[in-house]
Parts: sequence; structure tokens; C-alpha cells
Amino acid sequence: MIKNLILRGVSSYSPELNSQVGPLTKVNMFYGQNGTGKTTIGNYLQDPADLLYHQCQTQPASAEREVLVYNHIFMEANFQASSQAGIFTLNEGNIEAEKELEAAELALKQVLTEHHAEVAAGNAFGDSQKANKADMLDQLWALKKPFETGPLRYCLVGPNTKERLGDKLRDIALVTSGEDFTALATEAEQLQSAGDTELPAIPTLRFAEGEVEASPLLSEVISGSGDSYLSALITDLGNSDWVKHALEFHEREQCPFCQQALPAGFYDEIRKVFDKTYEQRVSQLKALKNRYDGGVARLRGQSQRAEYRAPEYQALLARLDALFTQNIQELAAKLASPSMVITLESTEALLSEINALIAEDQQKIDAFNLKVKDKKTHLENIKTRFWNCFRASCDTVITSARKVHSELGVKKEEKRKLADEIRIKAQVHRDAIALSRAKITNIDQSIDSINTSLAVLGLKGFLVVREEGELPRYKLQRPEQQAGVFKTLSEGEKTLISFLYFLEVCNGELDENGSKLKSERIIVIDDPISSLSHNYIYDIASMIHRRVLSPKERFKQVFILTHNLFFFHEMLKHLKKSDEFSLFRITKAAHSVITPMKATDVQNDYQSFWQAIKDAQAGRTSATVIPNMMRNILEYYFTFVHRQDVLHEALVALADEDADFKALYRYVNRESHADAVNLTDFGEIEPAHYVERFRQVFVRTGFEEHYDKMMGVVG
Repeated sequence: MIKNLILRGVSSYSPELNSQVGPLTKVNMFYGQNGTGKTTIGNYLQDPADLLYHQCQTQPASAEREVLVYNHIFMEANFQASSQAGIFTLNEGNIEAEKELEAAELALKQVLTEHHAEVAAGNAFGDSQKANKADMLDQLWALKKPFETGPLRYCLVGPNTKERLGDKLRDIALVTSGEDFTALATEAEQLQSAGDTELPAIPTLRFAEGEVEASPLLSEVISGSGDSYLSALITDLGNSDWVKHALEFHEREQCPFCQQALPAGFYDEIRKVFDKTYEQRVSQLKALKNRYDGGVARLRGQSQRAEYRAPEYQALLARLDALFTQNIQELAAKLASPSMVITLESTEALLSEINALIAEDQQKIDAFNLKVKDKKTHLENIKTRFWNCFRASCDTVITSARKVHSELGVKKEEKRKLADEIRIKAQVHRDAIALSRAKITNIDQSIDSINTSLAVLGLKGFLVVREEGELPRYKLQRPEQQAGVFKTLSEGEKTLISFLYFLEVCNGELDENGSKLKSERIIVIDDPISSLSHNYIYDIASMIHRRVLSPKERFKQVFILTHNLFFFHEMLKHLKKSDEFSLFRITKAAHSVITPMKATDVQNDYQSFWQAIKDAQAGRTSATVIPNMMRNILEYYFTFVHRQDVLHEALVALADEDADFKALYRYVNRESHADAVNLTDFGEIEPAHYVERFRQVFVRTGFEEHYDKMMGVVG
């Protein structure tokens, strides 16, 4: 049994969205006006393999269903020729063969039940596989989410659906990779933000002035000469630096301590202590300090550049700066007291450490700049590495899902093998059925059945007769005409005879060796009264009930489609005797829409006219139906209440007041038998405008309450 139908991209059904019909039951009846998409359902069920229906589905799918469809295709296929294929039905005859047939059919039915059970079980495992795959895809999609923003989002271009993402990962071999997404993101961001500009190099720190730190002069005691008689005293006191500084002050004749007069030539003797050699050494010391200060200032200025702002640089540069400060202070002290021995801290090791870090970063910059020169290639390389990394991160999910899929596949295969074994058993029973049927079937009973039905329906003047020849066939015959009879029939007669023939096909076989079970057939009846007068609607509905719906086990499933509300009512009376039927309503605006309906939703013709207006107003069906529905309502209602006079007066008044209303006035005034030319008067129909003018007719005639009731207006 078909549980659901999915229609898409065919006829008037949306090419973008699925139109799902279901859940379907044993008997399913569809009601909709002509042009809404009913026939498409029957055509699809008749030939689901046609490429026209490649976006449509039946759930569950099955290539073995026997679907018999009554529609215009059936009529053309069977009645355009001069004769029709004979229909083999059972008749009374060989009692033993009948018993054998009954036993074989019962056995086949039991085997088919087993087969259906195994197939259903196998399909259930298949559904579990699909659910397992869907769950895996959901998890993979969630793992992808963090990368949909940020520098790596370009890697995700392409697999923009869950299925495509799964296909992508399926094709990627699992490889061990030491890379991580953070490093890849950083690399990608650098390339993307850099544009086509290469990164600048980081200069190494060069400090030639570091030689000062090892100068021998720093460890030398710089003092005066020994030619003066004061040299020994100054040396003993160890105050040569103090005495040297004293010379910078104004010479005085008294001693600053005892205030006694100084000996003649005292200052000359002191100057002898600090000879030219001393002055040269001090000058060298000053030069060393100036050189060192200049080198430090230059290096400090260089270290302020943007290239050295990274934390790892700042820490080392802070230590270097502290070392410079310490050494500068030591040099200042030495210059102030040349006799002092100092030792400067070497900056060589710290500068080497900083330059090693610079060299390491410079390698990265050089590598990056090479990539900038061929940016596209390197971004693609990052993309490949990203997917390898992502595949590794998804491996747990994929491995788990594959394990479950494999286990379910084993169980599904077991069910398939069992189903195949049962199918072989079924063929044995089918052969027995074919053999038994061959003994007790003929086409004569179908001929009698069709002719009896024609007589009951009151159709006289033609009969179905057996055509002479090697193949068992029928043909239509009039007393005075034996060829081309079908072409002489009215449309109603053609519909009736073709439908009676279809009923015989449903209940018989076109092949005397046929072995299929009737109970497995799906019957589709599309508008069996499209060309009939209302006199035959009751008869056709009764035939469908007796020959298709009863007993309930006669056929597997039945679809009935109609545009005729009266026929819909008649069928509903029969369906209400069953507890397994579903009703659907088909409407069309931009596209066809199929919605379930209840038996209580079914209305008579007058009510359906009002419903059509409400559907058009809500956009559920085309606005072009509005004028015709309004005309039908006005004719029906005002004829019923015998007030055509007030209707005419109201229409004339409204036409005089509103030029837009004149088209509707002319349309109504020409009555329901007017031709289609009326429709050309309306142009582009605006539902709200026409509905308001329509309401005014009831207001002017004093029947506004009736309008509100039928349109569902809440007071």
C-alpha cells in the first residue's frame, strides 16, 4: 500500500517545494476543480518511471505494484482501435480446477504476506540506516559550525548541505596530522589580511659598542705621576681623584683646613702629579663612555620599532635595557673616579638570545613572503590541510556510524535473501494459478457483464460482441454497423463503455495465463463522469461500490479523483460504510496544493460557490473563478427567493455608480449560458474589490445577513 505521495516539479505542482499527500489509507478520494492537478496524480501512478516525474516519489517505493488507471489515456489506448483485448474471467466449469485455483491463490496470498513482512523488515533496517546516516550528518554539520566564521570559512565553500559534507568527508582518506585548526587559522588570516604585500624583515640588533664592556682601561687605576714632592702623600692618602677635582676650583693662598699660608709653588707641585699621561687616559675613558652611550641610545631607539613589540621581545629588551643602565652608571662612576677599578656586565649573551629569536621569526616571515608571492596556491594548500585535520576530528563520529550502518546492512541483507527465497516459492504458486485459470477462464463472461450493465443503464443501440480470430478480442457493434462504432458514440456513451470495460479489466485478466492476485492491485479512477449527464452519476457511484470497493479485500488500495461535487457526495455515502478512507481537496493558485479534508467539510454546489470565492480571496485558488462563482450564486439565490426584480434593480444602480462594476453586471445579465467572451471584460481581477462590490448587491437588496453568514463574517 502507498502510504504517501510526493509531487514536485510536474504540471502545476511547485518545482521548489514538495507537495506531500498523506497519510493515505485503503480508499482515497480527491476533490478539485478542473485544472487543479488531479489528473497528474493518476498519470504519475500509471507510469512513475517516466522522466517527467523524476522529482516525485511514492512511499514506500515499489517497482512491482500493479496499478490500473482509468483516465483519458486508458480510453485512447483501448478504444481508438477497432477492437479491444479480451478480458479473461472465471466462470463455472471444472470444479476440481476451481478448488486447485482457490488453494493456490490462498497459498500465494500467505506467501505474499510473508514476503511483504520480510520486505517491510528489510525496509525498516534500510530506514534505520538512513536515520543513522542522518544522525551522523547532523553531528558532522555541528562540528563544521565553528569554522563558518573566521579565516577558515573559505575552506567550507562547496559542501553547503549535510549530504555534500558527508560526501566530501567520505572521499578524504584518514591521515595522521600534527596540525591544529588554530595554527591553520592564523596562517590563513595572515595571508588574507596581507593582500599581496610581503611582510617586512626584522633587523637584528647589532651593538659594536659592546667592545667597551671589555676595555682594559676600565680595570686600570688611573692616577698622577711621582715627580712632585706631594706624590707620595697623595698616593698614601689615596685621594688623587679628590685632589684632581680640587684643581677645578679657584686657587687660594691659604689652606682651606688650617688657614695657614701655603708654600710657594704649591699648586705647581700638585699639577706635576697630574701630567699629560693622566690627562690622556682620562680622555680615553671619556671617549669610551661617549661611544657606549651613543651605541645604547641607538639600540634603544631601534628597539622601539613595531617589529619588537611582541611580548617575547619586550621581556628580553627590558633585561637588556636594565643592563645598559647599570653599565652606563658604572662608566659614569669610573669617569668621576678614574682610579676606580670597574667591571661591566657583558651584553653579548643577551643580544645573542634576542637575535636568535629574531632569526626564528625571520624564517617564518621569509616562508610567509614566499606564500604571498603565490597566495592562491598556498590558500589551497591550507584548505587541503584543513580538510585532513577536519576529517581526523570527525573520525569518531564516522567510525561509529559506519559500524552501525554495517550491522544494519547485514540484517537488511538477511531479510533480502529471505524475501528472494519466498519469491521463488511464490512463483511455484503462480504457476499453479496460471495452470488452473487456463482450464476455467474465458472472455464470454465479461462480454455478458458489459452488455448487462449497458442494458441496466438504458444504453441501447450497440453491444459488445466477440471478434472472430485467433486472439480473443471484443468489438462494439450496432445492428446496422459493425465497424467504427466507438467513433459514433456520444461523449457520455464513450465514457460509460470505456468505464465498464475498465471494471472488467480490474476484476479479470488480459492474459489467460495471468497469475497475479487481484487483491494486490491498486485501482485509480480519474473523473469517471466527466462527460456524463447527472442521470448516470448514481449508477457509476454504485458500480464503483459494488465492483471496486466491495468486499474490502477485493483490491489493495483505491484512488478516486473527481471535479463533480454531486458525484463526490454519492461516493461519500458509500465510503462512510467503511472505516478506511481519506478525503483530500485540491486547489490551485500559483501552484497546486493538496490538503486533507473531513466528511463534514463537503458542501453542496451552492456552498461550494461561496467557498471558491473565499479561497480566491485568500489566494488559495485563482482569482479568475470569482466572476463565474458570483454569477452562479446570484442566479441560484435570487431565483430561489423569487426576487430577481430587486437583484436587477441593485445591479443597475451599482453599475451606474461604479464603472468597474459594469463588467460584472454585463456578465450576470447574460446568464450562465453566455459564452467565454464574458471573461475578457474583466482584465486583471482584484479579489478584494470584486468581493466588496458583490457584498453591496446583498446590502442593496436587503440580504446582507445572508452574505455575512455565507462568508463567515463575524458581527
